[in-house]
Amino acid sequence: MKPLRTLIKLYLNSIFRFPVIRYSKDPRERRNAIMGVVAIGIIVTVYGGMAGMTSLQMISAGIDPAVPFLMIAAMASMFALAMAFAQGSATLSGFADFDTLMGMPIKTGTIVFARFFALYSVEALYCTAYLLPCGVVYAILCTPVWWFYPAFLVMLLLLPVAPVVIGSGADLLISAAFAGSRHRKGITSAIKMILLLGFIVFAYMLPRLSERFMSAPDETAGVISRIYPPAQWFAEGVTGNVLLAILFVSGSAAVCALFILLLNRTFLPLHDRLSAGYHVKNYRLGTLKRSSAAKALFLIERKRFFNSTAWVINTIFGSILIVVFGVAAAVMSNTVTQFLRQASLERFAPAIVTAALIFCATLSPTTCCAISMEGKEIWISKTLPVPAKLWLRAKLLLNLVLVGPALLIAITLLAVFYAGLFSPPAIAGLYLLPLSALLFTTVFGLFVNAKLPRFSWKSDTEVVKQSSPVLVMLGVCFGLMAVTTVPMLIFGSPWVSVAIAAAVFAASAAVYGSLMKNAEQIRGNL
Repeated sequence: MKPLRTLIKLYLNSIFRFPVIRYSKDPRERRNAIMGVVAIGIIVTVYGGMAGMTSLQMISAGIDPAVPFLMIAAMASMFALAMAFAQGSATLSGFADFDTLMGMPIKTGTIVFARFFALYSVEALYCTAYLLPCGVVYAILCTPVWWFYPAFLVMLLLLPVAPVVIGSGADLLISAAFAGSRHRKGITSAIKMILLLGFIVFAYMLPRLSERFMSAPDETAGVISRIYPPAQWFAEGVTGNVLLAILFVSGSAAVCALFILLLNRTFLPLHDRLSAGYHVKNYRLGTLKRSSAAKALFLIERKRFFNSTAWVINTIFGSILIVVFGVAAAVMSNTVTQFLRQASLERFAPAIVTAALIFCATLSPTTCCAISMEGKEIWISKTLPVPAKLWLRAKLLLNLVLVGPALLIAITLLAVFYAGLFSPPAIAGLYLLPLSALLFTTVFGLFVNAKLPRFSWKSDTEVVKQSSPVLVMLGVCFGLMAVTTVPMLIFGSPWVSVAIAAAVFAASAAVYGSLMKNAEQIRGNL
């Protein structure tokens, strides 16, 4: 049991980085770890508040308490499934310390269980944030029997088990199936992107689903129960159905045990297959391609980006969302224009559209983790016989190439289909303001990552999802939306957007000048 406790402690510490916060003497490392914990705390608080308010509204309206439990349990399970699918294979089987662990006198089953528990614990945290406020609301308003409290706690902890098993198992199967393919990363990234888009669509439809729950709770609950029966077992089990509570607990425990047993039996061959790279058969050396240093650095950066599924999903999704927003707005232009005119909101249209474009274009620039993604290979970039300016420019160019074309397509569609709502100065601002915001977040994201790099990571998810620069840039995204759209709403003049765009361009130039001036010093201090 001691090796198991030690491994679980190590894996949880690597996720939440508590030892770094407590013992690290490097202020930068401590700051990064603290900001990561703060980010998790913010997400948990927001999720809990939304779920608690939804539960309070439904129970106060006289709806059966099992209905909000069913709805929120299904939503939490879907979130856990999506997250487990996004990082299941990397957490369970693909890790850097494999050779070290397997050389120790530790059973394979111990390693498997410890890594599964690490993956489960993160999803359990978010599921608890979803459902604990619902349990509190139910306990206050409905005064359940005494055994509700221990039963609810046990069932709450077991809720993410089935989604984690399904999500991580599907990820492992897909990764193993395409492990020998040359386009493995692209295929798995595309599949995960489709799932993520489905989750976003579900989140977008959630307010409508809530309204439908309020109007026809029994009908909607029946649909969810047929799609995912464990959510019904959970909901009715915590509200008094003992048989379904026992079925949920025993079923979750059995699924968990079976998955760990199966993973233990296939762990070594599965790891070997996932770790194997693609090898070209009958390889023959032909002509070697040559390119300039700037182009070569950009190609290296592009390859590093597409080799990271988490990084691709985190960034490409914004570009896809921009195009989807532009196409959807163009298709619905007549309906939207009519609605804005009937509601006398024409003057606010430029500000609303600009805010949406800025949000999609600046939410997650690649530059905020471009330096950190080099990891332990950073020494290669530090010893390259090329100017540091070219090295930094390659990272800046990658984000502009990924997001810029999508942004231009969406802006052009909006400018064409909503020409009646935009004056010529407003159209100029529609182009200049989102593009200036994209340029600013691109250069500022690299500036922040240079100040807050993180190279000691075992999974790229730690950099893409949990690092301090990502949290900082999330705040910058919302700050840019406020700084750019609030003056447009207050003053109403289309020239305001042009003036703000000029100011943002000037700020981008200043940050870019600082990066280029101190490029060698930045690279040398990493």
